Amino acid sequence: MHPNAPIMLSEEDLKEIFALFTSPADEEVKQIYDETSEFHFGRVSLAEEYSLTQEKREFAVDAWRAVNRFLHRRGYTFVA
Repeated sequence: MHPNAPIMLSEEDLKEIFALFTSPADEEVKQIYDETSEFHFGRVSLAEEYSLTQEKREFAVDAWRAVNRFLHRRGYTFVA
């Protein structure tokens, strides 16, 4: 992977990111990747409506955590 290569997100990627964002706890993340779980990311319907009820700070932290987990699983690392 080239460090400046664009990341192309598929529908499955978006489902996974959404599932990670809405389930940031470690136990919930395990369920996201368990294909037998009702919470597996493949079952996410991106066409459904979703409303946020968290404070902005919590939203930002959860979104950052979700993106980090997603990129880490694909072999990306952050460098300063």
